[in-house]
Amino acid sequence: MRLIKVIAHGFKSFADKTELNFDGGVVGIVGPNGSGKSNINDAIKWVLGEQSSKSLRGDSMEDVIFAGSKTVPAMNFAEVTLTFDNSEGRVSLPHKKISITRKLTRGKGGNQYFINGDIARLRDIKEIAMETGMSKSSLAIISQGTISDIAQATPEERRGIFEEAAGISKYKSRKKEAIKKLDNTTEALEKVQTVVYELERQLKPLKKQAEKAKLYLEKTEELKDVEVGLIVEDVAYFREQLEELNEKLSDVIDTKDDLETRISNSEKDIEQKTSYKLNLENEVLKLNTRFQEVSESIRDLELKDSITSQRRQMIIDGQVQTSEAAKTEAMKEQLEELSTKLSQYKAWISRAEEDVRSKKADAAEKEMRITKLQSKKELDATKLFKIKTKIDILEDHKNNKTNLFQGTKTIVQNKSTFPGVKGIVADSLEVPEEYTTAVETILQNALQHIVVDNSKTAVECVNFLKRNRGGRATFIPLASIQPKAIREDHKLALDTQPGFIGIAAELVNSKPQYNILKKFLLGNIIVVDSIENATQISKLLQQRYMVVTKGGDIIRVGGVIAGGQAGKTRDLLGVDKQIEKLKSAQPLIQKEVEQITSEISTLSNIISEDRAIIGELYVEVAKTKEKESNVKEQYLYLKDKYEVAANKKFDISKTQEISLGSVENFEAEKSQLSATLKAKREKIMAINNELTQNTLMKTELEKSLRQIIKDSSENMTKKNQAEFYVNTAMKRLAEEYAMTIEAAAEEFTLKLEREEARDFVSRMRKEIAEIGHVNLDSIKSYEEVNERYTKLKTSEEELFSAQQTILSAINEMDKIIITKLDTTVKATREEFQKVFETMFGGGTAEIKYTDPENLLETGIDVIAQPPGKSVRNLKLFSGGEKAIIAISLLFAILKSKPLPLCILDEVEAALDEANVLRYAQFLQSLKGSTQFIVVTHRVGTMENVDHLFGATMQNRGVTSFFSVKLDTAKELIES
Repeated sequence: MRLIKVIAHGFKSFADKTELNFDGGVVGIVGPNGSGKSNINDAIKWVLGEQSSKSLRGDSMEDVIFAGSKTVPAMNFAEVTLTFDNSEGRVSLPHKKISITRKLTRGKGGNQYFINGDIARLRDIKEIAMETGMSKSSLAIISQGTISDIAQATPEERRGIFEEAAGISKYKSRKKEAIKKLDNTTEALEKVQTVVYELERQLKPLKKQAEKAKLYLEKTEELKDVEVGLIVEDVAYFREQLEELNEKLSDVIDTKDDLETRISNSEKDIEQKTSYKLNLENEVLKLNTRFQEVSESIRDLELKDSITSQRRQMIIDGQVQTSEAAKTEAMKEQLEELSTKLSQYKAWISRAEEDVRSKKADAAEKEMRITKLQSKKELDATKLFKIKTKIDILEDHKNNKTNLFQGTKTIVQNKSTFPGVKGIVADSLEVPEEYTTAVETILQNALQHIVVDNSKTAVECVNFLKRNRGGRATFIPLASIQPKAIREDHKLALDTQPGFIGIAAELVNSKPQYNILKKFLLGNIIVVDSIENATQISKLLQQRYMVVTKGGDIIRVGGVIAGGQAGKTRDLLGVDKQIEKLKSAQPLIQKEVEQITSEISTLSNIISEDRAIIGELYVEVAKTKEKESNVKEQYLYLKDKYEVAANKKFDISKTQEISLGSVENFEAEKSQLSATLKAKREKIMAINNELTQNTLMKTELEKSLRQIIKDSSENMTKKNQAEFYVNTAMKRLAEEYAMTIEAAAEEFTLKLEREEARDFVSRMRKEIAEIGHVNLDSIKSYEEVNERYTKLKTSEEELFSAQQTILSAINEMDKIIITKLDTTVKATREEFQKVFETMFGGGTAEIKYTDPENLLETGIDVIAQPPGKSVRNLKLFSGGEKAIIAISLLFAILKSKPLPLCILDEVEAALDEANVLRYAQFLQSLKGSTQFIVVTHRVGTMENVDHLFGATMQNRGVTSFFSVKLDTAKELIES
């Protein structure tokens, strides 16, 4: 492969397009210092991929672009093209001629590369350079500095010259890439192995957790199938009960209304009959009076005749007056007795009727009391049911931590694992009941924060949660927190404000070790009575503190207000106190229920007794009124008789004039009155019987009403309990299973008997509880980790295989490198002795490995013995001797491993004329295998080249080349 042509334009001092054509052999380039003759070397180096601006004698790459002169302006680009003859196919491109171009434009930064006019990469250019042995580090371009470097090089540095000569640069480059790949592969393998090891470590406990979680899910699914089915059945059962109870209650209401109507009608009937009876009794009284009057009239008429003579005689005898007076006095006394008896009867009737009214009023009042007591009893029964349910919920929260977030629950359940875990915030504070709402509103989720002794414990807990996928939790290390407080001047201001209750931390109690926690959480929070006062206080203190009301309204720092109806709490504060309070309330309410039941029974008995007494009183009143009527008849009769007797003047003659016909009239009237009285009295008797029956019937109706009210109360209690169960069951269904009762009914059917299902649910819950803490995420985690483990295990195997393949390739390249290097060194060693003898006219020289056992890393030393000198290391010779030995070594390498092109830039500058001549003559001996471009100013060299190019600057700063003869060349150098 031969360099045919170099075209440079804009590169360094080549302002004009400069073209140099080469025919082969040894070409010399001459010119005075500063003429730019060495720039042709830089141009060739630049095109072949040189990236160091310093190697090109510049500060930056743009320094290679022509910078301008006084007469020629600066250029904006530099472009160089090298054309090679590839007819021998040394470069693996399908071209007999190969042109390589590099172009750099000022301000654009990037370089452009072309091969035969087609855009190429720097890598492509470097591949060509390595294939031809003209790479950056090869012996293709040698300067005076290179000779010096060879002479001064260490054995390890000198090895590089032989590697380039051996053509193993591409193998070393590939090996370097392979080692880089190996390092990357090894690093990746180590990373994968680390992860695989970690995954293997995780898999075992994860597998256990996953199996435990699967068992938990299986059992919970079994539980769900039965429990949801049971809930559906129970809800259906209680709904059916509710329908029946509603029907019963509806019937009871109708029956109650009917009974009340019948009782009301009965009372009206009794009142009507009683009124009618009283009217009849008044009529009987009047008729009886008239009957007595008629009977008396008849008796008087009948006696008149018999007593007239007696009276006459008595008058004669003076006895009539005395007898009449005594009789009148006796009648007066009898009237007084009858009057007293009437008064007694009236008084007794009045008292009896008052007793009836009183007992009726008492009975009505007691019935009202019974109704209220029944309602109270129902409320108490519902209250007891709710208390029991609440206790069950609270004890479930307490024992199973069901009210805690997952992360908090995990740590609390594993508290024994961490001695530094004290508990949750809620358990560390003792909050008076009146401030519970305020504190719950302030702290909210912070009530579930976990109190620990220090940060170390918190970190251990966090790592535990991560490892076990136990959720998230917040930790408060007692050793790290500081108490919060309100400024003293602000406290003084607060004491004067209406509605101010206190600082939250001062209203809450805690054990001494938690005082700092209490002050940390509540030390700067103000508690007031109302939102209005809270607003005023917040404004007064410039909204620097949180202000909370007892009812839970908040004004936050900055003035944001939050309030309204409080939501459902998680029952975190004072659970034990709540349970204790509820349990202590149970016997009180139960006792109250028993007292109410006893009182209802007592009142019912009293009402029954009063009803019986009222019935008896009705009968007695009727009898007494009849007696009163009879006495009244006697009284009126006797009164009339008394008045007649008291005022009567016995006129015998007048008496005898009374018509006997009147007796017959009175007898007829008496007979009629007797019949009427009998009929009226029979009616009264009938009414009395009806009243007795009505009273008894009313008593029975009232008894039935009381029973209906009692049954209604019991049914209402059952209804409330059924409704409560249905609501609770539906709520539980929604919260635990996220289902509506309708969806559950469609999906789940109970296949067991209800009691059998209850036993199953109880047993299954116990079995689930015995499983203990379960990490449900572990199933997915195990699958993910196992899948990842499987993939990484495959990757590990692939990487290991790749590693072995790369190692094998590196070993192969090492063998090639060793073989090629050793072959080159041996060949060079033979040629070096010959060249050395030629250059020195005798003597011996040797190339030696510094470490023959390690040809991959061994250095290469040069030992020489010029004629008449002792054997020495290259470094120990004089400058001229070093240069000759170094050049001899280069020539030996070129003889053993010829290069297609070698550029020599004043390498013979340090030699004397005799050695310059030997140098130049030796070049001629090598030109058959290597094309030489020699930059020189030595005559001996110029005399032994095949063609000379002269370099000059006709315009300052611009280099021109032209062919010259030896004489002209000498003149150029001398000039």
